[in-house]
Amino acid sequence: MYYDFHSHILPAIDDGSENVGMSLKMLEMEKAAGVTTVVATPHFYLSQQSQSEFLEKRQEAYEKLSAELDESAPRIYLGAEVLYTPSLSEIDLKKFCIGDTRYMMIELPYQKLTGSFTRSFKSFLNEITHEITPVLAHAERYLSFTDADSIYEIMESEMIVQVNCGSFKPFTSQIKFINELITHGEAHLLGTDCHNVTSRKPNMDMAKKYIEKKHSPDVFMEFMDNAKRILENKSLF
Repeated sequence: MYYDFHSHILPAIDDGSENVGMSLKMLEMEKAAGVTTVVATPHFYLSQQSQSEFLEKRQEAYEKLSAELDESAPRIYLGAEVLYTPSLSEIDLKKFCIGDTRYMMIELPYQKLTGSFTRSFKSFLNEITHEITPVLAHAERYLSFTDADSIYEIMESEMIVQVNCGSFKPFTSQIKFINELITHGEAHLLGTDCHNVTSRKPNMDMAKKYIEKKHSPDVFMEFMDNAKRILENKSLF
């Protein structure tokens, strides 16, 4: 059982799947790669829509897609990719948690992670961790805007770290960073972060092939076991 822990597979809700037809094609690609469970994490930007608007739109998209699925389709869990802003502390974040768990995926803004930002973010995490465990979305992608040390400093807080399957490409700064995370047990989840069927398609097989060759099949299965535990609302630590 393979788990895709980050996807934009719900139709017409964000910059991911454009319609139900595309979502069905994406799920077929997931299924072909052995994925049996997909976590739908559409973008939530508090500056652009209210919590209630997002949740209503997400439910409508899920129902439209579910009506077209058969029993062989991957199971879908509802979540969100929540962009961090200090104003998040003013809303009920539990409603963005994945399924019935305490885990919520959070995305950092694409900017240099200064000391003041890091202090603010850590303070926010301290406020929410009594009821929510954050999942840091695609940790390696922030290297395009900041340095690895800043990301590691963010990760000092108690959080789960997700990395993207599409980043498993040789000879890049991102894969070097990911390999360091894996070696030190600091990467916990895999997500395709799929948005469509072309430029950002489901690609679990890409990560599986690389991890099994570079590390071991056991490492890949540990990623899958972690996903299973989280969806069962169990702790990893």
